[in-house]
Amino acid sequence: MPRWKALSDELDPQVREFAGQLRRLVDRRGLSIAAVADRTGYSRTSWERYLSGRLLAPRGAIVALAEATGTDQAHLTTMWELAERAWSRSETGPDVTVQPARISRARAALPLVPQQPPRPGGPVGGGRRLAVLLAGAVGTLLVLVGAALLAGAGR
Repeated sequence: MPRWKALSDELDPQVREFAGQLRRLVDRRGLSIAAVADRTGYSRTSWERYLSGRLLAPRGAIVALAEATGTDQAHLTTMWELAERAWSRSETGPDVTVQPARISRARAALPLVPQQPPRPGGPVGGGRRLAVLLAGAVGTLLVLVGAALLAGAGR
């Protein structure tokens, strides 16, 4: 009986390659999933998900795995970055949360409610708050730079 179940055909090729590489690394070191969990500090359940391609391992888990197995951390994190980009692009991963789909279905089931059009002359709601926050941050930065310049000129 093979150790690993076949990876889903729905996985992005980059994610599939990364999960396969993690599996090969674990196999070459002769580690069980429990041993990987013990050495990395990430749970057995999490590693089962990472190694099956149902969930992309966080960067910290990959760094911990590299350290635990004596693997080149730079190579493994580069592969992770490529897989992470692919994972982010893919909306059809096998274990991607279904929450956005549920929200879309729930919205579609609601009776139509007229929405207020955006007000002319500026962002609406949270956008206005963000604009004010950014303006305040820029103003604070300008005051600090001005104070530093004045302090330097007084010497």
